[in-house]
Amino acid sequence: MTQRTALREELLVAAPGRVRFEEPMRLHTSFHIGGPAEIWAEPQDPEELRRLLGIAAEAAIPVTMVGGGANLLVRDEGIPGLVVHLSGPGFQTFRRTEEGVVAGAALPLEWLIRRAQEAGLSGVEFLAGVPGHVGGAVRMNAGTHDDEGEFHHFGDCIHSIQVMDLDGQVRLLPAEAIGFAYRSTNLNGRIVLSATLKLSRDDPRAIAQRVQRLWAFKKKTQDWSAPSVGCIFKNPPEKSAGWMIDQAGLKGYQVGGAMISTRHANFMLNSGNARAADLFSLIEEARARVLQKYGVKLELEVQVLP
Repeated sequence: MTQRTALREELLVAAPGRVRFEEPMRLHTSFHIGGPAEIWAEPQDPEELRRLLGIAAEAAIPVTMVGGGANLLVRDEGIPGLVVHLSGPGFQTFRRTEEGVVAGAALPLEWLIRRAQEAGLSGVEFLAGVPGHVGGAVRMNAGTHDDEGEFHHFGDCIHSIQVMDLDGQVRLLPAEAIGFAYRSTNLNGRIVLSATLKLSRDDPRAIAQRVQRLWAFKKKTQDWSAPSVGCIFKNPPEKSAGWMIDQAGLKGYQVGGAMISTRHANFMLNSGNARAADLFSLIEEARARVLQKYGVKLELEVQVLP
């Protein structure tokens, strides 16, 4: 038995029925793009996750965490090693404690908003229309404008988070230890298991109205007519990235099956069987044109793997 075969068998025993090999990442990203994950695993609870991490460490293979895939651009060659996607009820909790609401890392943001609304709890409705899961929203400090134009970050409503280190140790981190910044945290090498949120009481009907107004606004201004991850670039201080790309004349610009949206120039779309290489060509063209016209270096907001 080869070492790789032994590793496969060990992983299959550690998470029976939840490990696959050469799993197409296009099935797990909003872009519907990406080569295969060498090993794809969906642990159902922290103990199963700990076992998988232990096997990966012993075999000296890399570990990559993937959430809802809403902010990922996976290269055409795929991801080597173990790719972990938290799933199952153990990672989709929504419960109230003295400190606040505990939301599991695999809870979709849409469900988080709905359950908070049903409980008469306000503070996360600004995330309406933002795809992804709680864990990814913590790691990327997801942010957007509310219905009154004020900008909010997910980190603003975090009390603490529970994480697992790659050695399997579980820690509780207060918000001030997470390093929340614009579209970033200092959580590299740590897996978010859950987040405790600081929410306030409000009338469920008022919360629902705010959510509806946000949805209406985003449907008017954003382009979800084809697979996309939303904004590709971070907004620099000078002007919004979308405005500069638009002024550079790139709306509708296409490479292969990938296209810059004609509605929102910071959106890039998989208009039909796009490859990651097509997206990278669009990204480099947008960067070059904006740099030439405005002297601004655009930084990626989308996470590229590997």
